[in-house]
Amino acid sequence: MSQQLHSAPVAAIDLGATSGRVMIGQLVNGKLELTPVHRFANGPVPLSELEPGAREDALAWDIDELWTQIRHGLKLAFAQHADIASIGVDSWAVDYALLKDGQRMGQVRHYRDPRNERAVPVLERIFSRRDLFDRNGLQFLPFNTVYQLQDDKIEHRLEAADELLLVPDYFNWMLTGQRRSEWTNASTTGLLNQRTGTWDSDLLAELGIAGKLAPIVQPGQPVGVLLPELAAEFGAKQQVEIVAVASHDTASAVAATPLSSPRSAYISCGTWGLVGVELERPVLTEQAHHAGFTNELGVGRSVRFLKNVTGTFLLSESIRQWNDQAAGTSSEQVRLEELLVQAELLPEPEVLIEPQNESFLAPGQMATRICDAVESAGGQRPDSPAQVIRVVVESLAASFAEQAHQAARLGGFELQNIHIVGGGSQGSLLCQRTADYARVPVIAGPVECTALGNVLMQLQAATHDGVEKLDLRAVVRDSVPLRTFSPAATLKLA
Repeated sequence: MSQQLHSAPVAAIDLGATSGRVMIGQLVNGKLELTPVHRFANGPVPLSELEPGAREDALAWDIDELWTQIRHGLKLAFAQHADIASIGVDSWAVDYALLKDGQRMGQVRHYRDPRNERAVPVLERIFSRRDLFDRNGLQFLPFNTVYQLQDDKIEHRLEAADELLLVPDYFNWMLTGQRRSEWTNASTTGLLNQRTGTWDSDLLAELGIAGKLAPIVQPGQPVGVLLPELAAEFGAKQQVEIVAVASHDTASAVAATPLSSPRSAYISCGTWGLVGVELERPVLTEQAHHAGFTNELGVGRSVRFLKNVTGTFLLSESIRQWNDQAAGTSSEQVRLEELLVQAELLPEPEVLIEPQNESFLAPGQMATRICDAVESAGGQRPDSPAQVIRVVVESLAASFAEQAHQAARLGGFELQNIHIVGGGSQGSLLCQRTADYARVPVIAGPVECTALGNVLMQLQAATHDGVEKLDLRAVVRDSVPLRTFSPAATLKLA
């Protein structure tokens, strides 16, 4: 345990695919205290709302609104603690801003934009999926950065740009004026070669972005200091450092996941479910490629060997459909918390869905598509929202258990337990059923794992020479209550 029992406060900017937050973190008596300061909505926006004349199906992020909310949150944070020592930014992966002459070119496109589908076969004429996996170790997903860049190349946007920054790197630039590419998020782009740990020169040349990527920095390294005009706006009373945390939100979450054993798996459960294990080196075998696993990089040059699977997106989209329908008929809105209670009382569904099926990838009319899938599989069509929720939770649990065991096998060990962190760790039914299907204990918590990882990396970066480095996971165990779910003895792995 660290000798550093107290710390100066730091600010964490944590941007998720459906919401964002600014939080203050501080070590007090050896325990980490997190204080929410500002929460705000996030999500896909039709590009046509931001760029008149754009295709109606094109999607973007309202990056300017996010910047407004970040600044507001930081003003509130400094109003509470004028002595904030540093700021760190994490966000979702793969999406990026293009810059020209120090200005952003247009909007930041959303990874669910259908433009990516046409780009996949174009790039694969040069680099097959197996070739790409051998280079970057990434699971094939049509929204991977390399495919988005291929579309920008087709549209001649890349040739006009002189720099590319991933979302958290873009906000670090806005805060400091310094351009850097943080290591963990860089590893999600498909542009980082897993064998060399450097940008892949062949891919960069093919896409036309050689010389347009910023230098790579490791988690814990400084990016720069807060610009004077922003320091004045926020009310900072001293120089504030911007630290490169593990800026891919899953990397931050895994860094703060209190893994109890080298044979533990983790599930970072939010909009996406990131199911995997922590390894010392990437797994680039044909089996790993065929199974759809990815090798992303983490704190301390660790490898996050995982699979991106559908998470609570199915639940939130179903709720959205029902409430949109309710608004049209002036009916009462439904709440996920109440439906989960009702779902827990229902019998186990006879038919499950495959959450990873491409039919569930896009937003809109999700509950209807789930019911259609159950019926197509020979099951009785769910006739209530609670039945739909039970099907989804059961299907997610079975999928999580299967992928956790597979990750462990491919990583070379037998699974001992599973840690579920993030919003999904609050769902008792999901945690219990995952334990039942996996036949190993599930340890749930913490919920705010990404923000914890963000804050802890800043605190570790602030430790002085001669002071023991923070054991991030030990701090989490000491700071956050955890729940353990034991598996039912009679249920077999699906």
